[in-house]
Amino acid sequence: MFKKTLLLGLTIFSLNSLASNPFTDCGIGAALFPNTHWAAVTSNVIWDAGTTAVISATASEDTCSGSSVEVAQLIHDKYDLLETDIMLGAGYNLAALSRLLQCEDSIMPSSVATDLAKILATEDYANSTRIEKSSKLFDTVVSNQQVAMSCSALS
Repeated sequence: MFKKTLLLGLTIFSLNSLASNPFTDCGIGAALFPNTHWAAVTSNVIWDAGTTAVISATASEDTCSGSSVEVAQLIHDKYDLLETDIMLGAGYNLAALSRLLQCEDSIMPSSVATDLAKILATEDYANSTRIEKSSKLFDTVVSNQQVAMSCSALS
């Protein structure tokens, strides 16, 4: 378990590029380790699988140092449905995510499905927790170049 948590932290630390991540910028972890992302993620996951980070971010803006809280909340709450919608290229939850990100014509770029397919194909995916899957999807969406170009919320 410790190795998975450490791996999650390192993954999030290395992928966190275009937008803030509530798993590193919110909750207990961000308060204790504001400048050490892997420690913030590890702390948030150890305390309550990151739930407090996402919930506190939506309840109080001053608990986060970033601004993508609503996106993270949607991804966390609707992960299974979003996963399906992304792979199908359409659906209510994908449309909601696209609107939150202010994508052109409210359409999520298809490259997100390609990136998600890569995540699903990894060996550790089946054993990942919901928060780990949500965090990976969040990072995939916000680090996708086509999303950055077509969705103004990430600009």
